[in-house]
Order: sequence, then structure tokens, then C-alpha cells
Amino acid sequence: MLIKRFAIAAAVTIVLAGGTIAADVATAPEAQAACYGSVTRSMGKNNSCTRARHWNAIRQSNTRYGPWVTRGKWSKQAACWVNVVSYGMTAR
Repeated sequence: MLIKRFAIAAAVTIVLAGGTIAADVATAPEAQAACYGSVTRSMGKNNSCTRARHWNAIRQSNTRYGPWVTRGKWSKQAACWVNVVSYGMTAR
């Protein structure tokens, strides 16, 4: 549920900023969000997606991504980033 709320908030933010990605974020299927779990600020586990990776959105900096991983593996950040405003997983 937290991931879904974050996706909606991200879509609203992007739309307000004039972006064009909002439709993709807002229409992400529920099944995709369920394919990963155990997401923390520094890592996330890919439970059943073909590929997934962890990310950290950082205030006044670029988003930092963990490596793409296959089913059953953990995507971990390379460092403990400061000023993290949100985090999550992206699936492919």
C-alpha cells in the first residue's frame, strides 16, 4: 500500500512539474509491485520479477540506483547516501 501511495504522489509531483512520465507511474500494475519486497533505505529483494533494482531519491542530487538483479537476489546501494527523500524498487 505504501508503494502505491508513493507512486500516486510521484505521479502528481511529475504532472505538476510538467513531466510526461506520470501516466507510466500512475498505471503501474499491482502485480508488479508485489514481485519485490523487504525494501529498506539501502536494499530491496526481488522476489519474483524478471529483473528489479533498488533506488534512492536524493535531495538536490541524482537518483542513485542499485544493480539490476534477477529473482531471489538483493539489489543493494553502493553506499549509504545522505539526504534520501524516498526509496523503493523498480521492476522490469
